[in-house]
Amino acid sequence: MTRTERLSERRLEIDRRLEEALEQAGRDRLGPVRATMTDRDDRRYGQLVAQVHDSIAATPARETVLPAATAIELFRGYVRLRAQLLCRLGDEDASVQWDVTSALLASDYLYTTAYSTLGTLDDDRIGSCFETLASVSASVIEALGTAESQSTVPATDYCSLIDETAGSLGRGSALVGATLADIDEQYRERVATVGRGFGTVSRIQFVLASDAGALRTGSSSSTVRRLRRHATRRLTEVDRALDELSPVADVAPVRAFVREAAPDRLPKRCRD
Repeated sequence: MTRTERLSERRLEIDRRLEEALEQAGRDRLGPVRATMTDRDDRRYGQLVAQVHDSIAATPARETVLPAATAIELFRGYVRLRAQLLCRLGDEDASVQWDVTSALLASDYLYTTAYSTLGTLDDDRIGSCFETLASVSASVIEALGTAESQSTVPATDYCSLIDETAGSLGRGSALVGATLADIDEQYRERVATVGRGFGTVSRIQFVLASDAGALRTGSSSSTVRRLRRHATRRLTEVDRALDELSPVADVAPVRAFVREAAPDRLPKRCRD
């Protein structure tokens, strides 16, 4: 089986498990749950959990990594929904697809379902995984709250915002995978660097490729250049961290996976 086939197979399995986890989400009051979970369904953060776990574990455990990957994707949905909600609350002209109460209920549902899904694992390292999710949640909510208080986010602050939102989610995903693989404590920061770089670069690619300019950054050429430089710095850090992880991990598949998120894969119109 090729690497692409393995990724595709894992994505289908994550989708199946997500559907099972969302069976209790009604299509009326919790409608935003399904809308959020089916948008841009590449499942790359769940895939990152599995990639990191499989690269480190002496014997990769599918029955462990798939529930963890599913939990991370549920948590990703929570983060996305909270970000959308904050943006809508701060924009009186925004076209609101669902009322605030439904959005809050949906985000709470995704949050608790992520934790309960992770909690199904019979593993003595689950406590550490819970702590990781709590840390990511605190980072994301604080960053979004700070951004929402500003009418315009400067380009330099926007780079930090991406680090603290998408970057934090990537960091958490990688750490969950590494924790379940029983990574030696001395290597955790390298794993965190890989995950943060992955999340940050993935988000920058999305923003530039879609002209999203999320959270009112504007779309000046200087902003684009700064974002691309920031992505390059993060990729350099990822490469260095992977080199340092090579004694305890098969880093080649992880490196290839992260590189797929690199801005040099952007459409030509988005390049400097």
